[in-house]
Amino acid sequence: MPKRTPSVLPRCLQMSCLVLAVLGTMASAASADEFPDEWFIRGSERPAALKQVEGKPAPELRLDAWIGEKKTLKELRGKVVVVDFWATWCGPCMIAIPKNIELVNEYGSQGLVFIGVHDHNSGWDKADQVVREKSINYPVARLGDGGASAKAYGLSFWPTYVVIDRTGTIRAAGLLPSKVSEVAKILLAEAPPEGESGGGEFPSEFFDAGERRMPSLTGMEGKSAPPLKAAKWLGEPVEPIRDSGRVTVLRFIAPESTATRTRMPEWLRFAREYGPQGVQFVGVCDHLADWEAMEKMLAEAEAAFPIALDAPPNADDRLPLGATATAYGIRGWPTTVIIDRQGTIRAAGLRDAHLRTVVDKLMAESLDPTGR
Repeated sequence: MPKRTPSVLPRCLQMSCLVLAVLGTMASAASADEFPDEWFIRGSERPAALKQVEGKPAPELRLDAWIGEKKTLKELRGKVVVVDFWATWCGPCMIAIPKNIELVNEYGSQGLVFIGVHDHNSGWDKADQVVREKSINYPVARLGDGGASAKAYGLSFWPTYVVIDRTGTIRAAGLLPSKVSEVAKILLAEAPPEGESGGGEFPSEFFDAGERRMPSLTGMEGKSAPPLKAAKWLGEPVEPIRDSGRVTVLRFIAPESTATRTRMPEWLRFAREYGPQGVQFVGVCDHLADWEAMEKMLAEAEAAFPIALDAPPNADDRLPLGATATAYGIRGWPTTVIIDRQGTIRAAGLRDAHLRTVVDKLMAESLDPTGR
């Protein structure tokens, strides 16, 4: 693996707060043998600096430039965060990027977040091009403050993957790229911190990732539904959703997604049941998806609702997400968004098991927002 430059030699960040120190020590002891040595770069010979950060609260990342949505670890508490310390000049880093993208697509709706943290010494000038060419679907930032975070996290090679659990604790540092998914799935299955809830209109258990829904989704609720921007359609194009006067079930899908394929039959049954009652169903396909595969899937299933191919990103968008997906805060496929008769987003990231409950509630509401 590429070596770090001497300017950022490994060094652990020590915690001064007594309570955090005690908790960190307890967690460190518990996590010492949590994952097998063979899951890590250099195995049992992994640098001590990486081992020492495990079980401790993750230091806030000190970053000075961003491509994509800026995020802080404080804001992401309650999610499983993978920090990929990488560089455009690092061959193994570049090889690992497609797997990162795949994990975001598969588990983003369940609370998995990636942040790519780039070397501060060189290569950042090529980062924007790499993000676009590889269609990176997570934010990328550059180390700031002289690489202080590289020191705090004990880096000594690139790439270095650090995985942080829902409580903000580092659980694995220096993972092999091929083992990141294994750790992420284990941590996603753990319960979120107690005493925190989504605070929305519907219970947190109604949503993918529960209490830890992505802020990009929770922030859309209560807002007017953005217009659909489509490159092409399967079926009849729909009128602007906000002006339809109908309850709308909007599904962001991709034929490459296993979840999309397995859930499609149930979605179609629901659409055939509720469509005659006035509910509008619309699919939005990822703009980078295989459109021919989408056409084949829908032809075989005898689709009961129209599907749009999302328009490409706007010129000023930093993430390579479709224009409609960006407008709705979508970060993974499939994601279901429910819009009421007035064109207001009422639920974003809804689980299929609770779709009927939410749709029935919105159908019972008056078209007149005053309730008359």
